[in-house]
Parts: sequence; structure tokens; C-alpha cells
Amino acid sequence: MINKIEKIVKLTLGTTAQTVPVNGLCCLVQNLSDSAGVYFKEKRADGAAATASNGWRLGPGEATAIPLTALELSLVASAASTDVRVMILDLG
Repeated sequence: MINKIEKIVKLTLGTTAQTVPVNGLCCLVQNLSDSAGVYFKEKRADGAAATASNGWRLGPGEATAIPLTALELSLVASAASTDVRVMILDLG
């Protein structure tokens, strides 16, 4: 299996959600903050942006352990100026 890095998206998140088009590829999410939580979810099915109520939480300094597939990845943070990375992978 070849794991190709398509790109790395650098985000500065706040309390308004942002959407990253992953386009059906796999991705890893990394929260580089030392204090803020980051919530994420797939947006395509219901059109709803990520919130603290409907998203999966990554605590400060955490990252997803396995690649996840998404079309439209919605992310939001619990505080302004939260540094987040999304690594988009082609596992083909």
C-alpha cells in the first residue's frame, strides 16, 4: 500500500466552523493547541457544521489515531486562534 500525502491544510480555528474539502480521501486531524478543544464531523450528510454538541472532540495536543475518510470535514474550536492541521492522504 502506498500512502501518499496529498496536502496538509493549516487552519486557525475559532468558534465559527470551517469546512475542509477532503473529497473522499482519508485524513488525519491534529490539534496543536495547548488549551483549546477541537470538534469535527462530516458535513455532507446533514449540512450541519461541527459544534461542541455534534462533533467528535480532540483535546489539546491530540490527533486522530487512524486515517478517516470524509468529503466535507467541518471543524470548530472552543477558543479563538486554535492551530489545527488536516493531513489529506491518498491511500491508493
